[in-house]
Amino acid sequence: MPKLDSPQSVVKRLRGHWRLSLSEPLYGRSAIVVIQRVLDDEDEARLPHRTDWCLGPESFRQLLDSLAENAQVVSLASALQQHHDSRPRIALTFDGGWQDLNRQVAPALEKLALPASVFIPHASAPHFRAPWRAVLSEALWQAEIDGEAFQAFVAAGLAPPPVGGPHRDEAASRAIRLYLEQQTLASSVQSRLESLAETLLPASGLMRQALDPFSIRRLESGGLIRFGSLSMPVPGDVHSLHRLRHSRHRLASLCQQPLDIVACASDDGDATLVQLAEKMGIQHVLTRQPGWLPPSPRHIRLPRFSITQPLASSPGKLFDWLLGYLQ
Repeated sequence: MPKLDSPQSVVKRLRGHWRLSLSEPLYGRSAIVVIQRVLDDEDEARLPHRTDWCLGPESFRQLLDSLAENAQVVSLASALQQHHDSRPRIALTFDGGWQDLNRQVAPALEKLALPASVFIPHASAPHFRAPWRAVLSEALWQAEIDGEAFQAFVAAGLAPPPVGGPHRDEAASRAIRLYLEQQTLASSVQSRLESLAETLLPASGLMRQALDPFSIRRLESGGLIRFGSLSMPVPGDVHSLHRLRHSRHRLASLCQQPLDIVACASDDGDATLVQLAEKMGIQHVLTRQPGWLPPSPRHIRLPRFSITQPLASSPGKLFDWLLGYLQ
């Protein structure tokens, strides 16, 4: 039996359609949205521990249809230019560099002739990195009681975690999500969680899903997708400059037209990264802080709307959220 929406969810959906009918505030406006993953299965993307960073095929197509119907889906360069169009400009960006681009994203973009920008942490799989929350949640989802991931959490001085176990049902997924949310409430364990993610990256299975260099070249040659560097700030990392330079150098060796823009996998944009970008002549640092672009986006640090599975699945909720940030 399908689940009924909560009253708050219904209000958001209806309010979004109402806000969208008031088109005047959208004249000359632009925004950037960021998507992390598009899985092959909608039910897998809908699991509680994935819903904030994964879409499925249906929710991704719903998102594209909603944006194309109510806005102009344009390249990143076009979104950063001032305009006086009656419909807003929205640029699609993807963080992470996953194989999903080959199977789900590129075919959907080609069908609608929509451009996009993809930001990858490194241009080769051996150096692959992923957000710590994604790594830990997937490692626990794949884990068994007393297995490697379980023991690693205990050895790090953290509370014994829930694991996917043999059944891997929605209840286990929700327990993993709640556990990680509780752990992040204590700032003292943040560094331990990030270190643990480095250790458990192989156990998460995410490395096998990284985009390979051949695919990067092939996708860029199609003309709709361009690539840039993704920074994943690590507190106290003295090698930040080397990481950024190495990533951009590798990207330049693979792409004919790499983006002169860096994306940051944090809400506000790491201050060190912004300073490095200024020194290296990088035009902009794209954050995950939600917001519309300023009328003249001269600031180096720019906002992006991070799209979750519930938002992508409902045009009403999507535009209630987007238009709620208009000033």
